[in-house]
Amino acid sequence: MDAPIDSEKEEKLKSLLGQLEVECGIFERIIYKNKNQHRRSSYFQNLLKVRRDLRLLKSVNLEELLTSCFLVITVMRPRQKVQLLESLKRRKYDVGKPNFMERLLGAARLLSQIVEPMLRATTQVSTLVARSFFMGFSLTVLSLLARLRVLVQQILLDIVPVFNIVSSLSQMKHFVKLNHQGIEAFREFYPKKEDYVTLECVWNTDKFILVERTNTCEIEMQEGDNDGEF
Repeated sequence: MDAPIDSEKEEKLKSLLGQLEVECGIFERIIYKNKNQHRRSSYFQNLLKVRRDLRLLKSVNLEELLTSCFLVITVMRPRQKVQLLESLKRRKYDVGKPNFMERLLGAARLLSQIVEPMLRATTQVSTLVARSFFMGFSLTVLSLLARLRVLVQQILLDIVPVFNIVSSLSQMKHFVKLNHQGIEAFREFYPKKEDYVTLECVWNTDKFILVERTNTCEIEMQEGDNDGEF
Protein backbone atom coordinates (compact mmCIF):
# COMPACT_ATOMS: atom_id res chain seq x y z
CA MET A 1 0.00 0.00 0.00
CA ASP A 2 1.20 3.56 -0.65
CA ALA A 3 2.17 5.91 2.16
CA PRO A 4 -0.78 7.40 4.09
CA ILE A 5 -2.40 10.49 2.62
CA ASP A 6 -2.38 13.36 5.13
CA SER A 7 -4.49 16.53 5.10
CA GLU A 8 -1.61 18.55 3.64
CA LYS A 9 -1.46 16.32 0.56
CA GLU A 10 -5.23 16.52 0.25
CA GLU A 11 -5.12 20.32 0.28
CA LYS A 12 -2.27 20.31 -2.23
CA LEU A 13 -4.26 18.16 -4.65
CA LYS A 14 -7.33 20.37 -4.33
CA SER A 15 -5.14 23.43 -4.89
CA LEU A 16 -3.78 21.90 -8.10
CA LEU A 17 -7.31 21.26 -9.32
CA GLY A 18 -8.17 24.90 -8.65
CA GLN A 19 -5.12 26.06 -10.58
CA LEU A 20 -6.01 23.75 -13.46
CA GLU A 21 -9.50 25.21 -13.61
CA VAL A 22 -8.07 28.74 -13.85
CA GLU A 23 -5.62 27.80 -16.60
CA CYS A 24 -8.35 25.98 -18.53
CA GLY A 25 -10.50 29.10 -18.36
CA ILE A 26 -7.69 31.21 -19.84
CA PHE A 27 -7.06 28.58 -22.52
CA GLU A 28 -10.76 28.55 -23.45
CA ARG A 29 -10.72 32.33 -23.79
CA ILE A 30 -7.63 32.31 -26.03
CA ILE A 31 -9.20 29.67 -28.29
CA TYR A 32 -12.46 31.62 -28.51
CA LYS A 33 -10.78 34.93 -29.33
CA ASN A 34 -8.55 33.47 -32.09
CA LYS A 35 -10.83 30.86 -33.63
CA ASN A 36 -11.92 32.89 -36.66
CA GLN A 37 -8.34 33.75 -37.66
CA HIS A 38 -6.66 30.37 -37.10
CA ARG A 39 -9.41 27.75 -37.31
CA ARG A 40 -8.35 26.28 -40.68
CA SER A 41 -4.73 25.65 -39.65
CA SER A 42 -3.48 22.26 -38.45
CA TYR A 43 -1.92 23.68 -35.28
CA PHE A 44 -5.24 25.19 -34.27
CA GLN A 45 -7.00 21.88 -34.87
CA ASN A 46 -4.61 20.32 -32.36
CA LEU A 47 -5.40 23.09 -29.91
CA LEU A 48 -9.09 22.28 -30.33
CA LYS A 49 -8.32 18.64 -29.48
CA VAL A 50 -6.59 19.80 -26.29
CA ARG A 51 -9.63 21.92 -25.44
CA ARG A 52 -11.94 18.94 -26.05
CA ASP A 53 -9.94 16.76 -23.67
CA LEU A 54 -9.85 19.48 -21.00
CA ARG A 55 -13.62 19.87 -21.24
CA LEU A 56 -14.02 16.12 -20.88
CA LEU A 57 -11.75 16.17 -17.82
CA LYS A 58 -13.83 18.95 -16.30
CA SER A 59 -17.02 16.93 -16.79
CA VAL A 60 -15.55 14.11 -14.67
CA ASN A 61 -15.72 16.35 -11.56
CA LEU A 62 -12.42 15.20 -10.09
CA GLU A 63 -12.85 17.15 -6.86
CA GLU A 64 -16.04 15.25 -6.03
CA LEU A 65 -14.35 11.89 -6.73
CA LEU A 66 -11.36 12.78 -4.57
CA THR A 67 -13.63 13.89 -1.73
CA SER A 68 -15.18 10.41 -1.77
CA CYS A 69 -11.71 8.85 -1.73
CA PHE A 70 -10.57 10.91 1.24
CA LEU A 71 -13.73 9.98 3.15
CA VAL A 72 -12.75 6.34 2.70
CA ILE A 73 -9.11 6.93 3.69
CA THR A 74 -9.82 8.96 6.84
CA VAL A 75 -11.97 7.99 9.84
CA MET A 76 -13.68 11.36 10.24
CA ARG A 77 -17.07 10.20 8.88
CA PRO A 78 -17.44 6.45 9.47
CA ARG A 79 -21.02 6.29 8.15
CA GLN A 80 -20.07 7.78 4.77
CA LYS A 81 -16.95 5.60 4.70
CA VAL A 82 -18.98 2.39 4.97
CA GLN A 83 -21.52 3.62 2.42
CA LEU A 84 -18.77 4.42 -0.09
CA LEU A 85 -17.08 1.06 0.46
CA GLU A 86 -20.41 -0.70 -0.03
CA SER A 87 -20.92 1.23 -3.28
CA LEU A 88 -17.72 -0.27 -4.65
CA LYS A 89 -19.34 -3.70 -4.61
CA ARG A 90 -21.82 -2.50 -7.21
CA ARG A 91 -20.42 -2.39 -10.71
CA LYS A 92 -21.75 -0.22 -13.52
CA TYR A 93 -23.56 -3.14 -15.14
CA ASP A 94 -25.49 -3.60 -11.86
CA VAL A 95 -26.72 -0.02 -11.38
CA GLY A 96 -26.36 1.48 -14.86
CA LYS A 97 -23.49 3.84 -13.95
CA PRO A 98 -19.88 3.41 -12.75
CA ASN A 99 -18.97 3.81 -9.07
CA PHE A 100 -16.59 6.57 -7.96
CA MET A 101 -13.47 4.40 -8.27
CA GLU A 102 -14.32 3.38 -11.84
CA ARG A 103 -14.84 7.07 -12.65
CA LEU A 104 -11.53 7.97 -10.98
CA LEU A 105 -9.76 5.29 -13.05
CA GLY A 106 -11.25 6.81 -16.19
CA ALA A 107 -10.06 10.26 -15.10
CA ALA A 108 -6.54 8.92 -14.49
CA ARG A 109 -6.49 7.39 -17.96
CA LEU A 110 -7.57 10.71 -19.46
CA LEU A 111 -4.91 12.61 -17.50
CA SER A 112 -2.31 10.25 -18.92
CA GLN A 113 -3.57 10.46 -22.51
CA ILE A 114 -4.18 14.22 -22.62
CA VAL A 115 -0.46 15.00 -22.65
CA GLU A 116 0.12 13.62 -26.16
CA PRO A 117 -2.13 16.15 -27.98
CA MET A 118 -0.53 18.89 -25.84
CA LEU A 119 2.92 17.85 -27.08
CA ARG A 120 1.75 17.76 -30.71
CA ALA A 121 0.18 21.21 -30.39
CA THR A 122 3.33 22.56 -28.72
CA THR A 123 5.54 21.25 -31.54
CA GLN A 124 3.36 22.84 -34.22
CA VAL A 125 3.00 26.20 -32.46
CA SER A 126 6.77 26.26 -31.89
CA THR A 127 7.25 26.36 -35.65
CA LEU A 128 5.29 29.62 -35.70
CA VAL A 129 7.68 31.10 -33.15
CA ALA A 130 10.67 29.92 -35.22
CA ARG A 131 9.23 31.82 -38.21
CA SER A 132 8.20 34.84 -36.12
CA PHE A 133 4.53 34.33 -37.05
CA PHE A 134 1.74 35.52 -34.71
CA MET A 135 4.26 36.01 -31.89
CA GLY A 136 1.80 37.26 -29.28
CA PHE A 137 -0.62 34.41 -29.87
CA SER A 138 2.11 31.76 -30.20
CA LEU A 139 4.02 32.67 -27.03
CA THR A 140 0.83 32.92 -24.99
CA VAL A 141 -0.36 29.50 -26.20
CA LEU A 142 3.03 27.90 -25.58
CA SER A 143 3.15 29.19 -22.01
CA LEU A 144 -0.41 27.96 -21.39
CA LEU A 145 0.33 24.52 -22.83
CA ALA A 146 3.46 24.25 -20.67
CA ARG A 147 1.51 25.19 -17.54
CA LEU A 148 -1.36 22.82 -18.38
CA ARG A 149 1.06 19.97 -19.04
CA VAL A 150 2.78 20.43 -15.66
CA LEU A 151 -0.53 20.58 -13.80
CA VAL A 152 -2.02 17.57 -15.58
CA GLN A 153 1.06 15.42 -14.95
CA GLN A 154 1.36 16.47 -11.30
CA ILE A 155 -2.34 15.77 -10.66
CA LEU A 156 -1.90 12.34 -12.23
CA LEU A 157 1.09 11.62 -9.98
CA ASP A 158 -0.87 12.69 -6.89
CA ILE A 159 -4.03 10.79 -7.81
CA VAL A 160 -2.26 7.44 -8.24
CA PRO A 161 -1.42 6.89 -4.52
CA VAL A 162 -4.94 7.99 -3.54
CA PHE A 163 -6.45 5.47 -5.94
CA ASN A 164 -4.14 2.69 -4.73
CA ILE A 165 -4.93 3.27 -1.05
CA VAL A 166 -8.69 3.20 -1.61
CA SER A 167 -8.35 0.18 -3.87
CA SER A 168 -6.42 -1.67 -1.15
CA LEU A 169 -8.82 -0.59 1.61
CA SER A 170 -11.76 -1.87 -0.42
CA GLN A 171 -10.24 -5.38 -0.19
CA MET A 172 -10.09 -5.36 3.63
CA LYS A 173 -12.65 -6.12 6.31
CA HIS A 174 -13.64 -3.05 8.37
CA PHE A 175 -15.32 -2.79 11.77
CA VAL A 176 -16.84 0.68 12.30
CA LYS A 177 -18.49 2.21 15.35
CA LEU A 178 -21.33 4.61 14.55
CA ASN A 179 -22.79 7.13 16.98
CA HIS A 180 -26.15 8.77 16.28
CA GLN A 181 -27.80 11.00 18.90
CA GLY A 182 -26.01 9.20 21.72
CA ILE A 183 -26.84 5.73 20.42
CA GLU A 184 -23.87 3.59 19.47
CA ALA A 185 -24.05 0.96 16.77
CA PHE A 186 -21.45 -1.24 15.13
CA ARG A 187 -21.24 -2.08 11.47
CA GLU A 188 -18.96 -4.43 9.59
CA PHE A 189 -17.88 -4.22 6.00
CA TYR A 190 -16.94 -7.37 4.14
CA PRO A 191 -15.26 -6.89 0.74
CA LYS A 192 -16.34 -8.57 -2.42
CA LYS A 193 -13.84 -11.22 -3.44
CA GLU A 194 -12.57 -10.23 -6.87
CA ASP A 195 -9.41 -8.96 -8.55
CA TYR A 196 -8.65 -5.27 -8.14
CA VAL A 197 -6.60 -2.68 -10.00
CA THR A 198 -3.63 -0.64 -8.78
CA LEU A 199 -1.88 2.12 -10.73
CA GLU A 200 1.67 3.26 -11.33
CA CYS A 201 3.19 6.22 -13.16
CA VAL A 202 6.20 5.40 -15.34
CA TRP A 203 8.41 7.97 -17.08
CA ASN A 204 8.51 7.35 -20.83
CA THR A 205 10.77 9.62 -22.91
CA ASP A 206 9.11 12.99 -22.20
CA LYS A 207 6.06 12.26 -20.04
CA PHE A 208 4.60 10.06 -17.33
CA ILE A 209 2.33 7.30 -18.57
CA LEU A 210 -0.19 5.33 -16.56
CA VAL A 211 0.36 1.61 -15.98
CA GLU A 212 -2.53 -0.51 -14.67
CA ARG A 213 -1.88 -3.71 -12.75
CA THR A 214 -4.48 -6.33 -11.86
CA ASN A 215 -4.01 -7.85 -8.40
CA THR A 216 -5.46 -11.06 -7.00
CA CYS A 217 -7.72 -10.57 -4.00
CA GLU A 218 -6.60 -12.29 -0.78
CA ILE A 219 -9.48 -11.58 1.57
CA GLU A 220 -9.01 -14.70 3.68
CA MET A 221 -5.52 -13.57 4.69
CA GLN A 222 -6.69 -10.09 5.65
CA GLU A 223 -9.86 -10.73 7.63
CA GLY A 224 -8.08 -11.77 10.79
CA ASP A 225 -5.58 -8.93 10.59
CA ASN A 226 -8.06 -6.06 10.29
CA ASP A 227 -10.62 -6.78 13.00
CA GLY A 228 -11.20 -3.65 15.01
CA GLU A 229 -8.89 -1.61 12.82
CA PHE A 230 -11.24 1.34 12.87
